[in-house]
Formats: sequence, C-alpha cells, structure tokens
Amino acid sequence: MLLCVLALCAACQVPDAQSVQVSPVREFRPERRSIVREPVILIPGTLGSRLFNTENGEIAWGNLSATISDLSDDLDLPIHRKRLADNRDSLRAYRVLDSVEILAREGSGEVAFYADLIGFLQDTLGYRPAYGRKFYQGQDLFVFFYDWRRSNVEAAVQLGEFIQSIRQDLNAPSMKFTFLAVSNGGIVARYYLRFGSDDQVSEKAPDAPFSPTYAGAKDCARLICLGTPHVGTIDALQLIHEGYAPNVLARRYPPATIFSFPAAFELLPDPGEKIFVGDGGETLDLNLWKPEAWTTYGLSVFGASERARLQRQIAYDIQPGQDRDQLYEEAVSNQRAYLATVLSHAMRLKRAIAGPCEVPLHVMLGTTTPTLARVGLELDGDEWQLYFRPRVGWGRSDPMTEAMYALGDGVVTRRSGLGEALSTSDEQLLKQSQAFRNSLDGWTFTPFTHRAMFEDELLRLSLAELLSTP
Repeated sequence: MLLCVLALCAACQVPDAQSVQVSPVREFRPERRSIVREPVILIPGTLGSRLFNTENGEIAWGNLSATISDLSDDLDLPIHRKRLADNRDSLRAYRVLDSVEILAREGSGEVAFYADLIGFLQDTLGYRPAYGRKFYQGQDLFVFFYDWRRSNVEAAVQLGEFIQSIRQDLNAPSMKFTFLAVSNGGIVARYYLRFGSDDQVSEKAPDAPFSPTYAGAKDCARLICLGTPHVGTIDALQLIHEGYAPNVLARRYPPATIFSFPAAFELLPDPGEKIFVGDGGETLDLNLWKPEAWTTYGLSVFGASERARLQRQIAYDIQPGQDRDQLYEEAVSNQRAYLATVLSHAMRLKRAIAGPCEVPLHVMLGTTTPTLARVGLELDGDEWQLYFRPRVGWGRSDPMTEAMYALGDGVVTRRSGLGEALSTSDEQLLKQSQAFRNSLDGWTFTPFTHRAMFEDELLRLSLAELLSTP
C-alpha cells in the first residue's frame, strides 16, 4: 500500500502537457532567424479597403458610423455613363480594413479583420508591415488597398503603380515579391501577372483578341491565394440580387447599390457554368451572361420589389415640373444599358485571365462548410422564384437543395478555389479550368470559413509554413 501511495503521489506531480507554453512564435523562431525570403504584397479582397469621401471627409466604409448611418454620398456608383471608367464618384480608398468597431454582434466592440493576419505574420515570422504610400528600408510586408467596387482591371493598374513606388522608395529596381492575395485579390493578381498595368479589357468586345505582356510576372516570385473564387461564386450573384447587410444591426445596402459595382459582376460564375437547377435538382440550360435573362427572371434591380423601390425613390426625389413616368423610364433604360456594358466587360476580364497561372501558385481553401454552387429556380404563379437558401430544413430531403450545395468555405466552393468548373459546364470552360488546375503548385485545405478565415489557427500555421519555405 505504501508503494501504491508513493506512486500515486509521484504521478500527481507530473506536469500536464497542456500547461507547457508552446506558440507559433516559438515554433517558427529558427525559420525567422535564418530564412531568406521575398517581400510580401498583401492584396485584400472585396470590402477589404476603407473608403472616404474626398469632398467632405466622411468615411463611407470602414468604421461604425459608416455602417449604421446615412451618408451624403453612399456606396452607389453612377451607372448612367457609357464608359464604366467614367462612372466615378468622390469616394477613394485610403487604407486596408485592418480592424474596426463594426458591431458584428451586440457588445462585441472592435473586430479585427486584416489586423489578425498582419499581426500574426509580424509576430511569428518577423515581417515588418508598411501601410500607406510611403515606404522605408526594412519593411517587407506591403499592404495594398484599392476601391473594391470598381473593376479589378483598375485595381491591377494601381497595383503596378504601388510596386513602382516601393522600388523607388527602397531604391530596389529589381525587387520581386510574393503576392499574398485574399479572395477577390487573387483576381487582381492574376490579371496583373498577365498584363501588368495595361488595360486590355475596357471598351472592347468580349471576343476581341488579347496581347499578353506578362509584365506582372516579372515582379512576382509566387502567388498565394486565400479563398479566391477562380471560376466565380454564387455569393456574388446573391449579393447583386438581394443586397448586403454586414450584420443584423447594420444598415442594409439594397440590390441597386451592389448592382452598380463592376467588380461584383467580375466575381459571378464563369460564362459556360450552368448554375441554375430546377425543382427536381435538374440542370437548367440558362445563360446568366445574357442581359435578357436578368429581366426574364427578375434578377436584382429587375425584380418586382426593386422596381417598386425605384418608383418610391423617384416619387421622393421628384422636383416641380418633372414627369414621374419619364424619370422612371429613363432610370430603367440606364439600368439596362449599364447591365449590357458591365456583363460584356466582366466576360472579357474572365477571358483575359483564363488558363494556367504564369508563376508558381498555391491556393489555400476552406472545405468543410456547405456552400452555394448553384441557384434554385422555380416558376411561382406568374413570377420566377430564385432560391439561394434551402426550401426546407436540412433534416428533410429536397432534390433542389441537394443540387445547390457543395463543399467550400461558405462563399467559395472547393471547386472554384481550385479553378475547377462544374462538371455540367460547357466544354471550353472545362478545358480552361483543367489547364488552370494543372498549373497549381500546390493547395492546402483547412476548416476556415470565408468571412472569418483569419481566425483559423490551421490556416495561419499553414501560411507560416508556406512563407517559411524558400
């Protein structure tokens, strides 16, 4: 009995392994000391840059007041001009959305966005971040920002200017970078790799030939994409159709606002993907990229509720001597003309970046969350009903719902993150997507969700390992 008591006491004195302090900072300390690496350019995704009004100084996106208050200049872009590049307002990007008090839930206070990622890279691997447009020796994590509402082609042009500023300030004309692109940032990066700052998309027919310069590939040693929808995402269509609210306590941006963003159309599922399914889960042969489909099925501003909203807005804003019906017809005509232009522009951008990547590319994807891969479509009386959510609960079987969902991160499907089109897609798209996937240098799957990816420990550790590999 004495021996048993002594053994029990000795066992109780053995420290629990959970009490040992092990952290990524300690784990990657040897790599931090010895690694020779390229500097990183962080390219954020949609919503990832703060916007402010150059006329009155109001912050239009990136703080609490912008999320819950009415502004003199909202996020809507003009749509009445013939050239997309001319549809400008007074909002400009000025900094990455690192952290903000945005009321994600009641009483939550400040919410970290890119600050989580930047802070992890700084603490764990010793990167020294640089914000703004002035750079200094020793900095090696350069945080890009851009107006995510506008075309990704414009963002790519600005990325070229950003790189030239870094090289000039650091007196390093031949410096190459690792592009770390988040979500939509991967589309910006891929266009830049192939065309640099040359706009070969705007004001050209979708099928006009391209002349790739590969100027951007000379600046990039490798590309790492986190949750990039390489063949598009249904989430973009849902936002254009339903509008967007950051959270339940925030203001809602109506469909007309998202409809005015060219970048939203550039994230739609690629032309040739058959994304609509019927009542029994069968694939419907409908072309999202034909403007008449939007009016036929009541998508976005062409739906009955948005038509009524437009009429109410005109009635509210009308001035003495103006004709209400004429104003309404002019607004609808502008919407139709803009739709034709923005669809043609987005289609050409997708053609511009199709095929293999020009530099080693590693994709990091969340793959454990049910994610929309298709949209349900059903005739309800005289109107078409679109389903972006299950018609019944998950506990009950429904052929349409089962056809709508796939593995992903809640926004981007595993297939799209790998550049792989749906198996029912057109033959040309299947060939292009296969060529892109074959060019991948590698991929990493983790359980992250798209809108909270930086909170995922496995994602952060996988990224640290990847950046520690020369």
